[in-house]
This record gives sequence, structure tokens and C-alpha cells, in this order.
Amino acid sequence: MIQMHSSPKEQREAVRQLLHSVLIRDMGTFNAERFKEWIKETDARFRKVGLSLRFTIRERSVHFTIKEIRSKRTAFQFEASTHVPFDDRDVIMSVEDFPQR
Repeated sequence: MIQMHSSPKEQREAVRQLLHSVLIRDMGTFNAERFKEWIKETDARFRKVGLSLRFTIRERSVHFTIKEIRSKRTAFQFEASTHVPFDDRDVIMSVEDFPQR
């Protein structure tokens, strides 16, 4: 994992906003469709600053991995503190699998 203090300000701010959002939001209030839309919007913001957002759902807990697009290095990883009411089979597990509009 890279050191966040050495990342550009825009990348640090994107990660900070995601952490803040996950910490104040009760992930248990999401349904599978709403979660997909939220991830899609969040990943679009990350891509603007050269990052990609990956996630996995294991035992109803969401694990986030943020990677640099150019170097493919992991910039940051964390897990949501609240559980989602759906399983991984209910959600498209890769942002690239979303239909392009």
C-alpha cells in the first residue's frame, strides 16, 4: 500500500470523502440496487482523480480497495463497520461489469 500523505491532494480528498461517507452512513440501509448506483457514482469520482474503487462483499461486510489506475498499486483498503442486508450474489461485483450508457 502506498502512503496517503505522498498522494496528490485530489486523491487524498476522494479517499477521505469515501471514508467519511461510509462512516456516517449506515450501510445496512442500502438495498442491492441502491448500493450498485452508489458504488457506480463513487467510482466515477475516483476515476477523475486517477483511482479505481473495488469492493467485495464477504459475510455481508463490504471490503473496499482503492487502487491507482496508472500503477495498479493499492492505495488504501478498509472494511465497512456495518453489514449490508444482501449477499455478494445480489450485486455486480466489478464496476467494469456495469452497462455503459
